[in-house]
Amino acid sequence: SALAAAVRLARRQAMPGAKRGIHSASNLRQSLAPVSAAAPDTNALLARMNEDLQPIEHDPLAVLRWTMEEFDGRMAMSTSFGIQSAVLLHLATQIKPDIPVVWVDTGYLPAETYRYAQELTDTLGLNLHVASNERWTPARMEAIYGKLWEKDDAESHGLYGRMRKVEPMHNALAALEPNPLVLLSGLRASQTKARANMPPIGFQQGRFKVLPLLRMTDDAVADYMDRNDLPFHPLQSKGYVTVGDWHSSRPVEEGEDPRNTRFGGKFQECGLHVEAHDPVEAPQAAAGATSIVVESKAQDGPELPLKPESLQKTGVKALGLTRANKETGVAVIMVKKLTEDGSYCRKCNDVAEKIVTDGLSDWIGETCVADVLDSTSEGAILAKHFGVATAPFFLVRDRETEDEEGEWQVVRSYLQLRKKLEKAAEEQLAVAEHPEDPLAFDSVYQDTLKNSEQLKMQVAQLQIDLRDKSRHLQDLEANLKARAHDLGVTPHH
Repeated sequence: SALAAAVRLARRQAMPGAKRGIHSASNLRQSLAPVSAAAPDTNALLARMNEDLQPIEHDPLAVLRWTMEEFDGRMAMSTSFGIQSAVLLHLATQIKPDIPVVWVDTGYLPAETYRYAQELTDTLGLNLHVASNERWTPARMEAIYGKLWEKDDAESHGLYGRMRKVEPMHNALAALEPNPLVLLSGLRASQTKARANMPPIGFQQGRFKVLPLLRMTDDAVADYMDRNDLPFHPLQSKGYVTVGDWHSSRPVEEGEDPRNTRFGGKFQECGLHVEAHDPVEAPQAAAGATSIVVESKAQDGPELPLKPESLQKTGVKALGLTRANKETGVAVIMVKKLTEDGSYCRKCNDVAEKIVTDGLSDWIGETCVADVLDSTSEGAILAKHFGVATAPFFLVRDRETEDEEGEWQVVRSYLQLRKKLEKAAEEQLAVAEHPEDPLAFDSVYQDTLKNSEQLKMQVAQLQIDLRDKSRHLQDLEANLKARAHDLGVTPHH
């Protein structure tokens, strides 16, 4: 059978010494040498499999179902938690919710990637395995070989890729039980020259490799993320179209090939997906991606101390007046974008419809509008303050943080918000059904608590009103001084 053949091939062609580790710098280059190409019988099996996949290769879910059946579920997937990683993670977990997800932490990833990885792990419930090169830490590598990413030769680039990415990935996969026969990867044909010629299934480093997204276009990826409310990588709003290590990634410039923003434009592959590291011959012009960035003006005026800090800096009253919902214990502010023609953006409307369909309307405490024609609109001010460039987005704060007058947190996708609120509601219900606090049954205490909450709201409103009136007073005094100056007299107070 195909499964039995896959098992035999995987065992026979597994990388020698996979579990031995690297014990000295002298044998590092030999130990990290690329594995040999697939044997003739492997090629015959691959030819048959690619023929099977040819009719469905444009349907990622169909490719995943085929892989699940062909390899009896013995599959894993790799992820970089890059700009478009959420798509395959979302698709694969629909077919196999507990699929092992291997992520290589090179030690040089941007802080935004680490936070995005945590966000996707929580949102999608990933079975995440983090891999790193424990023997060759970044500090040891730099001490022995220097900053390899600053060198222009292909050998240094290849060594960096094998040391920081290939070996950790291989060892992490080898440690999985049961050991996967096939690895899923989110490579797409449109990303690089090398990937343009890849088949839907190949054989690399001792196991089969399936590319469910191979024929997916950039527009199809964006549409999938949009339709499924998947969180966006924080660096996307800063002009990044591809993200790797911090030292080898930057925002794309207008008309630039996106892959030239990686590795200083000298190379297009890191070593995980192809074994050659040929320099890029010449950059190719490509249409630059555009994004909508909402700008706002800073608030001026006398600053009476208000909490949280975001309320103090933005003056958006919803940050001080939106309270935690009784059913969830979480306060939610939704920010929607109003376009030039006076209508809400399509995604805002889609999400608003899902909120109604899912019965979450009562859990949304306040809605602020980001008018693209008015940088002083509340939503625009919030977008700038919290560094969000896509709409809709949400601000959340639990009751404990609210009591401490703590800060709001950004949730960029409705999917993540829904899971967060549903979990919070379940926890609140469990507490209500099995209360450990005797005060929960005391009517006097509960009535007093209710009055206290109402008074807090009134105090918060008065504090905001006082700040606003103080600002107005300062403006009037400034006008008086200006008028007196124009008349050449000293103002009277």
